[in-house]
Amino acid sequence: MNTKRIYLSAIALIVALSSIQISEAKMTKEAHALYQQACNYEYRSDYLSAISTIQKALAINGDDAMLYTKIAGLYSDVGRYEDALGAYKKAIKLRPNDAFIYISMGNILQTMGDYENAYNSFMQAQQIYPEYKYNYLNLANIEYFRKNYKNAIENYNTFLSAYPEHQEASENLANVYYASNEPEKACDIYANVYKKYPTAFKDFANYGMALYDTKQFQAASEMLEKAIEDNPDDEALLAKLALSYQNMDENDKALETFQKVFELNPKLVALKFDYANLLGNMDKNEEAIEQYKEYLTAFPDDADAYRNLGLVYKKLDNNDLALFNFEKSYSKDSSNIETKKELALCYHKKQDYVNALKYYDLALKTEPDNYELLANKALTLHAMNNYVASIEIYKSLLEKQPNERLQQNLTAASIAYGYDLLNKQDYGQAILYFEDAIDLNANEASAYFGFAQANEKMGCTDIALTNYEKAVSLAPGNREFNIALRDFKNAHKDTAASTAAEKPKPQVNEQAVTYDSLIKLGDEAYKQQKYTDAIDYYTKAVVFIPQDKVTMLKIANIYKLLGNNAKALSFYDKILTIDENSVDAYFNKGLVLASQKNYDESIKCFEKVIALSPDYPYAYYSLGMAYEQKDDSQKALEYYYLYAGIEKDEKMLNVVNQKIKQLEK
Repeated sequence: MNTKRIYLSAIALIVALSSIQISEAKMTKEAHALYQQACNYEYRSDYLSAISTIQKALAINGDDAMLYTKIAGLYSDVGRYEDALGAYKKAIKLRPNDAFIYISMGNILQTMGDYENAYNSFMQAQQIYPEYKYNYLNLANIEYFRKNYKNAIENYNTFLSAYPEHQEASENLANVYYASNEPEKACDIYANVYKKYPTAFKDFANYGMALYDTKQFQAASEMLEKAIEDNPDDEALLAKLALSYQNMDENDKALETFQKVFELNPKLVALKFDYANLLGNMDKNEEAIEQYKEYLTAFPDDADAYRNLGLVYKKLDNNDLALFNFEKSYSKDSSNIETKKELALCYHKKQDYVNALKYYDLALKTEPDNYELLANKALTLHAMNNYVASIEIYKSLLEKQPNERLQQNLTAASIAYGYDLLNKQDYGQAILYFEDAIDLNANEASAYFGFAQANEKMGCTDIALTNYEKAVSLAPGNREFNIALRDFKNAHKDTAASTAAEKPKPQVNEQAVTYDSLIKLGDEAYKQQKYTDAIDYYTKAVVFIPQDKVTMLKIANIYKLLGNNAKALSFYDKILTIDENSVDAYFNKGLVLASQKNYDESIKCFEKVIALSPDYPYAYYSLGMAYEQKDDSQKALEYYYLYAGIEKDEKMLNVVNQKIKQLEK
């Protein structure tokens, strides 16, 4: 706001109004002649002669208020404000109800920066002459200076209701809205004034600032450019212009303008954050790093600066420094989800999966449906061998949106978990996951190989042979697959002869054919996950050979798989009446009992397994888990240590070692 311009316009108005009352003043003829002479001096800007002449008039006619108001105005013209106030005070004693004297005093006090007394003078005038609308402009201006923006807005609006075309008041109202953090309203008024008075409009600076604050960057840059024409070295305007260019992606212009700002004021460190952002976006990475560091020296608690510095290091593939700065950012502001995402990715890249998972979970609290976050979390769980959780997420994501990479990962996780279950001798579950993998990718040899191994363990020799052959056909150069197929065929020849001798022979050939066909139908149904049909076929087959413990084990395991524990236990017990030393029956019975939280009975089963087969590793692990559930840490540790002594699989060793660490705390 131009205070001098406001003051002079008000003085001119007061002089005009005061002149109306000259004829009413009781002034002697001689004094009046001197008054007229002083006016002539004033007209010629000879203020000192005018003052001297009025002083002579006052010596003659010292009780005339008009002479005091005149000399007060002349004192104001030459900057003698205290003398002016003294003269006005004498005038007010003579004319105590003259509102315009109070207004004149208010303007001088405003010019002197004494806003409190200026306000009081304007209010005195308001009480005397409330109809005088121009005084609302005085009150609005003084409230603006006092930062009483609400009152300023009210007074400007009152004034403009009487004088809607008043440009200066409109601009001042816009300035107040901008100062009171209402840039949208400010922009509306600036736009109207600029439209009405395009050549007279001068407040380009505040208009440009308000446009910037409302994110109208193109219009802001145009206004700021005009403002800078009059103030080419105004660093605040140049800084805002640089930021406007930056937000418009006019990076070259922004760079040039930033550089000009820093030429004017190299110590303007607060702006270096935005400057560093610009340099980073322009791939001037080393310069950006230098600017971020300089900024952070002055503002060491700025989380955004650390994060953005981390992003530059990330672009440079410096994961360690990126991670360091993301951690610093997180320590300053733990609520920023972008920082959490970056930390998760850095730790993931570093193969620190525990911390990666931590930050993925933190980010997912804010964005629980973020596809990319969920996919990366699944990859992390996969890398941590938490196959069940990773598979669940992969499947959920693929239901929402097909993704070839995720489908490949789901296949790999299903196969890995299948082998994990195979190592744990949970053959029924292993078969399910290998089947899933085959459904996902019919050309994945390792899935067929695992499926064959699991079926061999379950006694499904026909299915096992078919899938060993399939694995070899898909990967003919795989030595392990070829050796396994050869060994299976050799073992199967010997076993077939001995099994045939042990099995009670059916009475007629038709029965043998029926038994074999039922077993084959049951195996096919099991492979297709038609478990009820498989049970039906296997049950009918057992009718022909009641001592067929292999088929009974298949039936029991399917019931276990389906969660029908009562039926599963019934068949495991039948097997044990046939063969009281069946390791598989005791072990699987123990698993069912443990799932029912009947830990004491399950422990007896696992102990029997170890008595029959001391090298059966998973029995030790299961005993450890059962005792852990019974809160018997000492016994649990004993069996976990025994398991660790015979287990060869590194993944399972990692699992059990984690359990040991937790129990030993």
